[in-house]
Amino acid sequence: MTSHLFSTGQGPGGRGTHVPPVAGPRMITRASRPQLPHYPFQPLPPPNGPAPYRYDISKFLSAADIKTIRDSGVMVCHTVGDTGDFRPGSQKDLVARLMKEDADSQPDGQKPAFFYHLGDVVYFAGDVDMYGDNFYATYEDYPSFIVAIPGNHDCQPDDPQDGPVDPNKYPLDGFVQNFMSKDPSQLGSLKTNSSRTQMDLPNVFWTFTTPMATFIGLFSNVGETEGEIHKDQIDWFRGELQAADPNLALVVAVHHPSDSGDVEHTGSNAVAKVLFDSFQATKRYPNLVLSGHVHNYQRFTYELQGPNGKLQIPFVVAGAGGYKTLRRLQKINGQYPSTPLTIGGGLSLEGYDHFNFGFLRLEISKSQIVGTYLSSPAALPGGEPPVAQITDGFTVDLEQNTVRTNTAQRSPAAGRGAKRAGKAAKRPSAKRSSAKRPPAKRANKTRRR
Repeated sequence: MTSHLFSTGQGPGGRGTHVPPVAGPRMITRASRPQLPHYPFQPLPPPNGPAPYRYDISKFLSAADIKTIRDSGVMVCHTVGDTGDFRPGSQKDLVARLMKEDADSQPDGQKPAFFYHLGDVVYFAGDVDMYGDNFYATYEDYPSFIVAIPGNHDCQPDDPQDGPVDPNKYPLDGFVQNFMSKDPSQLGSLKTNSSRTQMDLPNVFWTFTTPMATFIGLFSNVGETEGEIHKDQIDWFRGELQAADPNLALVVAVHHPSDSGDVEHTGSNAVAKVLFDSFQATKRYPNLVLSGHVHNYQRFTYELQGPNGKLQIPFVVAGAGGYKTLRRLQKINGQYPSTPLTIGGGLSLEGYDHFNFGFLRLEISKSQIVGTYLSSPAALPGGEPPVAQITDGFTVDLEQNTVRTNTAQRSPAAGRGAKRAGKAAKRPSAKRSSAKRPPAKRANKTRRR
């Protein structure tokens, strides 16, 4: 009888070598068989106070800054994950510089109000002593405040199979010290020139309230291939979905993506179940779902039957924030996929960039979300300094619950860069009406060692 090893990397008796790349006539966005966890579920630290773990933007922006957002009718922010790789060849400093240049180039009133980090702030085990060099020094010149959800590496314990463990280490200790500080005026690092202070977020899963959007951030724990979210967090998540202001954009963030077409991870069945079961149970659907974990950029659209008709939701993977090895997408019949690509079950792949490092800029108004993905190769021919280029763009219509690709921004080379960052899509108009709408119109709304 033929061993399973040749085709699956799995032999009899539980023996294994690797998870073979997924390739074939169609794209697989979730693992077809359960993946063994590299680490057991890690206990969560105590929150900084009682539920519902909400944090308002007024905690770090002045009243004048918030008034500027309200008067302009647009809130701009940056988002990406998987930044804190300390090894030579990692590109976290490049991405931080590109984000700073993007922030500096925007006119007053349209500068990013914050950077929402999608997890894996520090590799490989979220160590406290790695934050100075791999977070505070990296973002020393970045002008905006940074908030975050943890990733799997932020809570990864020392691996006893790799050598001695640190007896003083506990899960998420670096994240707790630097993002859940009791004193937000405390400098994050004394060994760098950074004046960035620690943040006082309420929990590892938390809701961020802003003038233009509500961000609900989940924590999907330590798994390398599968996320894991327990009932206490699921119950909280459903309560926050129902509580979110129906007249503002609703964004859900979770480190592990529900779907991914890469050859290493694919998406998490467990995270997908939590998300879609919760949306259906509460009859509240987000306008955008953000994830990291996979080290590239991918944009999917889900078309679903909502409580008031069909709706479209972009699911974006933005994990090319600096981890040194970018992950390629599966090949379809020997070629990287052309987009748009219909996958099935209401899912389609709309755009991707697996060649370059980059970040996502969001411009959110009462009527739409404009997403612009800006990226750059690590090095350019002739030694020219890397410059951010637009490789994907999309617009979410909050009234119609639809998503369209901003075709003027798309790269014909599937992520090699097409337009300079200054050629952004048309911004949300500050003159659009911000009058309240009836809720019925809205979408009820490791790396391995």
